[in-house]
Amino acid sequence: MNALSNSRTTGKPLSLLAGVVAVILLTACSSVPEPVGEMASARAVVRNLSDTEARTYAAVEADRARTKLQRAEAALQAENYDEARRLATEAEADAELARAKTDAAKATRAAAELEQSIQILRSEIERAQSKQ
Repeated sequence: MNALSNSRTTGKPLSLLAGVVAVILLTACSSVPEPVGEMASARAVVRNLSDTEARTYAAVEADRARTKLQRAEAALQAENYDEARRLATEAEADAELARAKTDAAKATRAAAELEQSIQILRSEIERAQSKQ
């Protein structure tokens, strides 16, 4: 019976050791890589937003992009890479939305100005033709 009880006590440390090794291996395998590319891309897109244009045409989206990028930077510093990656991706998307809204608003404004110029030219042509 003594040999049987020794094998039971010897088995506990081995199973505990096996559990610790398994946890270490799972932690090492599931470690999330630092989101270097996502952060660089988000920084570049947010930085390229023209402050004046973004404030004029897409202030909410531009502010949201900047805020999410700041939160991503904080998550990166805290080594919370999943959160940093998610926020960087969202910041980039918000910045691209701000850029698209800005471009669309500028195009709409340019089209309206062009339409106004065309109307002026038509009026001048009609006036010149009526004088003949």
